[in-house]
Formats: sequence, C-alpha cells, structure tokens
Amino acid sequence: MSSFSQTNIKCGGGLELVLSEIKKLMPIGEEKWLEEKKEWLSSSQIKDRNTIVISKNQSLDWVELELNFDGNIYIYDEYLRRISSALGTQILIGYYQSTTGEGRLAKFDEGRLEMSFYKKYVYFKFHGDDSPPIDRIYVADNFGVNSAKIEMLRASRFGADSNLIDHDFIDEYFKSEGWQRNSDIDYFDWKYLHLEEHK
Repeated sequence: MSSFSQTNIKCGGGLELVLSEIKKLMPIGEEKWLEEKKEWLSSSQIKDRNTIVISKNQSLDWVELELNFDGNIYIYDEYLRRISSALGTQILIGYYQSTTGEGRLAKFDEGRLEMSFYKKYVYFKFHGDDSPPIDRIYVADNFGVNSAKIEMLRASRFGADSNLIDHDFIDEYFKSEGWQRNSDIDYFDWKYLHLEEHK
C-alpha cells in the first residue's frame, strides 16, 4: 500500500512560525530532526501517537507538512483552517492512495475552505444474488472546483467516475496555485522535523 501526502503552507515566516501554530492546536510530544522521512516514527511505537513531518526543503515560500490521515482524509481540516486563519495564508492539501485510487485536493485561504475535491473508492458485493459487485472510484466531494485553475477539476461532476488524482496531477495542482519547487537545498541535504502528535 502506497500513499502520498503533502500539505503546503505558504509562509514567509518559515518553519518555526508554522510549528508554533501547530503547537497551539495539537498536543505535541517529542521533536526529532532526521535526515530522512519516517512517517510512522511515533505511531509504530505507541498506538495513541501519530507522526507529523514538517520541512522546508522544496520551496522558498512554502512549508511542507506530511500528515497521517489514518483513514480519514478530513481529520486535519479544522486544524489547517485555523492555521490558515492565524497566519492569514493559503494551505494546499494533496493526498493520493495508490492501492485504492482514492485522493484529495483542497485549498484553504485565510481560514476559509476554498476548494475540496475527493475521489473515493467503493467496493460492495450484494449478498444472496449473482449480480456483479459495485467496484468504482467516483467524485465524492467537488466543493469549489468551479474556481479551480485546472480545467479537468472544473469539469468534474459529483458522483461521476474519476481517475483524476495521481502524483503528477497533485504536482500540477500545487503549481497552478502558486507553489514552486524552487529551493536550492540539495536533495541529499534535506532535513525533516518529526513531531509526535498525541491523539
């Protein structure tokens, strides 16, 4: 099972400012700087812990956040909305689960949810009959897509089948919203702050 999760927070004040807002909203325990990302660092050791990974490796103007959605892609929305409001900034979410094909794109701007697109996987087999199972990926949320800068998002229809989100499309979406991969930090020098979130 492979998943990709990246949340970008536009913040000229940098990582420390984002970190201070996170600490106001979430109970954070141990903090560790590591040279590689270990998304399950805290959650693999203790069941009531999650790992949040925060970095500023890819972009000069955006802070990257990796969240463990733990089966609920909306679980961090209120936290992100509040951070967006407190910092008066934009936050972009990109999530993709390649095993099921599920994915989500979202945008918060100064505390408001501006756009949320979610493609959901469903499998259902009726009991007691020979009818084929329902096995599909469909648009389960398309709030605000009419203002998206990408035509394929604007054209999405609620309830329709969809294969829109993958890694490349998430990157295209981020770029359409002003995010740029413009950091001059060499990939081999990237560092990640791992936060232990207490559930």
